[in-house]
Order: sequence, then C-alpha cells, then structure tokens
Amino acid sequence: MNPRASASSSPATARRGPALRPAAADVAPLDRSRESEDAVQVEAAESELRRLGLEDLRVHHHGELARIEAPCADLLSVTSEPLRGEILRAVRSAGFRVVALDLGAPSDPGT
Repeated sequence: MNPRASASSSPATARRGPALRPAAADVAPLDRSRESEDAVQVEAAESELRRLGLEDLRVHHHGELARIEAPCADLLSVTSEPLRGEILRAVRSAGFRVVALDLGAPSDPGT
C-alpha cells in the first residue's frame, strides 16, 4: 500500500497530487519553442505581404488568427479587391486560418 495515500483518498485523487505537475524548468523550453514557432509564422506572413509591396503592414499572432495592423491611409486599399484577396492568400499561406484587420491600430508615425 502507498504510505502517502490515506484511507479516504482514492487512487484518482492520489494521481492528481503536486508530484505529477511539471516543474517550471520543464515547461519553459516548450513555451520558448511555441513562441519561436509563432515568430516564424508571423515572419512568413509579413514576408509575403512585403512581396506584395505592403511594407507597412504588421502581423500579430493570436493562435489561428492573424491580426493585421495597417496605416490608416492604407485601409481602403487593403480592404478592396483584388488586394484584399491577395492579402488573405498571403497570410493564410503562412498557416493562419483567420485573418482580421485591426481598425484601432496605432496612428501612423508623424501624423
């Protein structure tokens, strides 16, 4: 019999104890790996946007969603066809499933 288990604790309760929780040192490399994968995905999307001549658009990673920041002066062009469709294809090719345009992005520098 397990000397740490009391008569009132079930095997399921004993398995949920703190001894089975991962240590912070075990979790940190996984977090850094995930952040690295996210950064690669963002860079791939921004690279495709630059290929389209869209140097000022920025992509932010939110899981399956890519949030795009664009200068206010570019909002009309990035939401109009055919550029809208090209942006969707470019960002989705980086692995994002959903693409959103942030209408509250910071103002253009110098405005």
